[in-house]
Amino acid sequence: MGQLSDNTILITRGTIIDPSSDLNRQTVDILIEKGVVTKISKKPLSKEAKTVFDAKGSFVMPGMCDLRCQLKDPGYEHQEDIRSGAAAAAASGFTSLAIQPGTDPVVQNKSQIEYIKQIGAQVLPDLLPIGATTVDMVGQDITEMYDMRQAGAVGFSNGDNGYQSSGTLTRALLYGKQVGGLIMSHALDADLAIGASVNESAVTIHTGLKQQPDLAETSQIKKEIDIAAYADASMHFSHISSAKSVDLIRKAKKAGIKITCDVSIWHLVYTDNAILSYDTNFKVTPPFRGEKDRKALVKGLIDGTIDAIVSDHNPQNIENKQVEFDYAEFGINGLQSFYALYNKALAETIDLETFVERTALTPRRLLGLPTNTIAKGSAANLWVGNPAAKWTFDKSSNLSKSENNPLFKTELIGKCVLTINGTHQISY
Repeated sequence: MGQLSDNTILITRGTIIDPSSDLNRQTVDILIEKGVVTKISKKPLSKEAKTVFDAKGSFVMPGMCDLRCQLKDPGYEHQEDIRSGAAAAAASGFTSLAIQPGTDPVVQNKSQIEYIKQIGAQVLPDLLPIGATTVDMVGQDITEMYDMRQAGAVGFSNGDNGYQSSGTLTRALLYGKQVGGLIMSHALDADLAIGASVNESAVTIHTGLKQQPDLAETSQIKKEIDIAAYADASMHFSHISSAKSVDLIRKAKKAGIKITCDVSIWHLVYTDNAILSYDTNFKVTPPFRGEKDRKALVKGLIDGTIDAIVSDHNPQNIENKQVEFDYAEFGINGLQSFYALYNKALAETIDLETFVERTALTPRRLLGLPTNTIAKGSAANLWVGNPAAKWTFDKSSNLSKSENNPLFKTELIGKCVLTINGTHQISY
């Protein structure tokens, strides 16, 4: 891995994957000068720059924007800090990160948003703070949303806590219409989910682990769709997990309700069969559901019901995972392995254009950010992925502070080899 010091770089023989571009699927040379794409040519531009990056056999794609990740800074820096999380993200092609507010203290005022933005100026991905919707994320009183929005918050979330108070959520949505910013929901009925570690199913019933029915998610989605319709406000459901949730959101969209949603890449790949290994790295929230649910999530992603794929990056220290399953913390360290997991498990089902649309283009639109189409005159916001590159995800390659990933210590195929965001350029 290395920082490219020259602000002029030529990417040669790369195949553009960008469904918003007329150059999609064309193999070109791309000249970038001082953070701007100045030339794109089907003919060689080999004499145009001192720094040349050969992208033959690789794809050049718009930089990805993660709508849901946790960087744990401040308060849990031993699990991840902003710089380590940003480094892991850049190494998988992410140029923007929407950061959850569940730190200690909770991100819920102007100064905390400014803290994230200040450090963000020093790293490659753009850091997009999400403020807490309610004070301390406990669901009672609305936070200083206006002040946070003015300071740079792109949205508001209660983290992994569901909105248990319908009145509070209604007020938040109505107020959010005035201040702007995406209102995000982890749809969960706490009474139905209390103490659960895994999905409620025939697969898990013999494990002895506490189970959570999909009703804990779907009943909350039903309620919150009705509230969003009443408030005539936009609302985003984070990391949905079930087939019934996909159906509910599809119907709400067809009815004209302002609903969007995302899914974690892990839920597109794994089912509750994974937890039969009792590997605590598979303990996530919401839990992995059944194969019917996984297929419905993939279908919903392809047909546009699901708007985005997220990493749901939730790093944990070893002491939080090397315990009995019921006592382990939730979460997977999901940034650096993101592209390799897609390449390993999803590339034959979800084409690259859809992958780019759901990881780079739509997420930025949802946050009200300019799109990052690869075009002459546009800001350089892109990454190069080599689908054939082999690498081992282990201590020597891991840029995160945490290792809680089921793919850790395995060989992967598919690697980000270059990430560029303006004048920030890193090759791997």
